[in-house]
Amino acid sequence: MMILRALVHPHTGPPVPRRLRTAVGWRTVIAAAALALGAAASAQELPGGTLLVATSELGDPNFSRSVVLLLRHDESGAIGVVINRMTSLAPTKVFPELADGLGKYAGTLYRGGPLAPGRALFLVRGLAAATVQGPEIVDKVFLSADPDSLPEITKLASGPDEFRIYAGHAEWTAGQLENEMKHGAWTAVPASADLVFSDKPQKLWEQLAVRAAETTADARDP
Repeated sequence: MMILRALVHPHTGPPVPRRLRTAVGWRTVIAAAALALGAAASAQELPGGTLLVATSELGDPNFSRSVVLLLRHDESGAIGVVINRMTSLAPTKVFPELADGLGKYAGTLYRGGPLAPGRALFLVRGLAAATVQGPEIVDKVFLSADPDSLPEITKLASGPDEFRIYAGHAEWTAGQLENEMKHGAWTAVPASADLVFSDKPQKLWEQLAVRAAETTADARDP
């Protein structure tokens, strides 16, 4: 995979608190996702909310056996987050500035991608989604990056099955994802809330790889 470009330009003014940088950086992502969701389907038939399942043709170790939820896809490129790489780390180990908002949240951190690993991204569903200002990505699953909303989210969410935290994201330049798919590096699978919040994320790649293979075989069967 080509080197992924950063979403946020380097800051050149006075130092900015990490909490503020996290919020501003991901608000840029959220704004881009919200603007692109309507146009993405007509761009390349890969709308936001599609799951990309890595194949053996993908040589980049950053995405080996990964499942990526597309947040945005249009003529300028694509943005996504890896949803099947759960770590054993508490989110506050990497983002101590979120401790007050997370309270007793028991979920662990996910590795969302190689870009901007110092920025936090949230996916939320259920009652807690009512507090989110970001776009709906798929099936009442909403994207957020606002740390100020965490107290309400953690109050309303039942736990990791309704609220997950990701460090970093993935990004493709214009035409890059299309080229990778042309060469068989990814297969596309429709997303659902249950897949995004799978209770066995470590097994999600195997589950979807089998499903993608069966779909391909059915399509080739006369």
